[in-house]
This record gives sequence, structure tokens and C-alpha cells, in this order.
Amino acid sequence: FPSHDIASSAKASTVREVSTWLGTPHLMGGTTRQGADCSGFVGEVFRTVFQINLPRTSAAMALVSRSIPKDQLQDGDLVFFITRKGDKVSHVGIYLSNGRFVHVSSRRGVMVSRLNESFFVRSFHKAGRVR
Repeated sequence: FPSHDIASSAKASTVREVSTWLGTPHLMGGTTRQGADCSGFVGEVFRTVFQINLPRTSAAMALVSRSIPKDQLQDGDLVFFITRKGDKVSHVGIYLSNGRFVHVSSRRGVMVSRLNESFFVRSFHKAGRVR
């Protein structure tokens, strides 16, 4: 396979898998479609789509991912945020394309948001790649 076929197939698999999670409610410590937190959701998607076992927390995921410039984000890369006081990563999502990423909102569950929304611009920490 040419590499772009593999990339487009991974993108299709990611989108297909993520779409089955949309609307899953937020549940601290959860890792299933009955309820998940951000790192539980990301970990399950990565295990299913890429056969990669990520650490359980967003902070640990940030440590094992290679930092990449925000303008080089590709489908399946991770985006990390510091959403509380302090300097520790506390939120993670999966980049989709065109400035959009999927994550678990504590109020709305698994959903797609835009990186240019003011909350995410303010709390953005880094973009990372693990595959």
C-alpha cells in the first residue's frame, strides 16, 4: 500500500470508531460506551483503531507523545489541555481535521469541538503524536 492509502484507511477507521462513541455520557474513570472520561475514551479508541495501549491518564499520555507543532496536526494526533489551575495536563482529545477534535465534555459527553473555541485556545497545552 502507498502510505497515503494507509493514512486514509486509518482516518476512516478513526472516524468510524469515534462516531460510535458520540453522545456517550461523561463518567469519571469510565472506559465504555456506557460512560467514559477523556483519557478512557481516547485509550479505547487507540486500542481499537491503532492497537496501541496508552497510559490511563491524560497527563501520562502527554508524556509518552512526541510534541508536534499545532499546524502539523493530522487525523489521530492527540491534543492536550490544562483546564484547571496548575501546570498539569488534565484533558485530552483526538484531532480529526480542519481544526476539529473529539473529546469528552463533562456536561455533554463525547462530542466534537473546534480548537479555535476560546476555552480551548486558552487551555491548549500541546499537540502530540504516538503512532
